[in-house]
Amino acid sequence: MQAVAQATSIVLSGAALGWIILFSFVLSPVAFKTFDAGRAERIVKMVMNSGHGILGLIAFAAGGAGFLSGAIAGGSVAAVGGAFAFMCKFALAPREDKPIKGHRVVKTARIVASGLTAFIMPVMFAAIVLTMLGI
Repeated sequence: MQAVAQATSIVLSGAALGWIILFSFVLSPVAFKTFDAGRAERIVKMVMNSGHGILGLIAFAAGGAGFLSGAIAGGSVAAVGGAFAFMCKFALAPREDKPIKGHRVVKTARIVASGLTAFIMPVMFAAIVLTMLGI
């Protein structure tokens, strides 16, 4: 049972890592290169609202499987990665910046969220390594 839980945790952490790489290094840059800033921001916001919740759940599931396998540190680190994903989703994605009268608003929340999502990569990689080592 522990071997199955360990493999499940590693696979789920890898899936979360793949989503982070896809979002941060493919989707966001391509959206901002291809479309105007407003449309790209809406696309990134839509993907964050729908995808980061699933990312958080996948990371939490990886943490749970890590705990079941006996890799307490690996499970804890994966759960921290899930918490970070939810922070990106709930802190940055739903924001609607209203322009101040007479001032242009430069919307950077989604660009920052893409960068912050990339910072979850080392956390999920550490979860994979710690789970593989059974720590």
